[in-house]
Amino acid sequence: MTLLALDQSLTNTLYDLTRSNPEWQRLIYAVATYLIFLIPLMLVWLATKPTTRLLAAKMFTGAIITWLVINKLTGQFFYTQFNFRDRPFALTGVKELLFEQPQKSFPSDHAAILLFVTLALFYYRQRVWAWLFLAVTLISSLARVMVGFHWVGDILGGWLVGLIGFGLVVWLDRPLTRIGQKIGRLLGINLDEWVDS
Repeated sequence: MTLLALDQSLTNTLYDLTRSNPEWQRLIYAVATYLIFLIPLMLVWLATKPTTRLLAAKMFTGAIITWLVINKLTGQFFYTQFNFRDRPFALTGVKELLFEQPQKSFPSDHAAILLFVTLALFYYRQRVWAWLFLAVTLISSLARVMVGFHWVGDILGGWLVGLIGFGLVVWLDRPLTRIGQKIGRLLGINLDEWVDS
């Protein structure tokens, strides 16, 4: 069995689980759609504390780079070079599902950002948030496959993008810290209270 066939088989199996029960389907749609909004809430929470303001700024920057640069460029490359497939729900003739368009599902931006945030929280020793976001990442990723927003391969591709984004932030951690502190001083915000070692 090829990887693409395995991906399609796994996705179809998970997708079929939600179609038989409308109440279950609504719950999974909500999880797949709204769990991502925990990220801005967590970043605002971290930004309100003097000891984690710089962390919030670095994570926000890394999430934006992961989402709008790495993920978008990866998707554009694969779609122009390999003409990747549409979302699973498009196979049933659905034109739009909860604000999701049928085209360009690879890689999953939700999976990329959520994994980036999870890894960054572990790296910056925010254990409670990190464990919460690990659960959110796994649950949201599974839910997005179950409702037909993504193929399993889209999720794995998104996780790879999140890992790359995290690696980039770790590599640029010291310069990001210095830039953040300088910007903080210009704005009159003390970001020197928390500097990772």
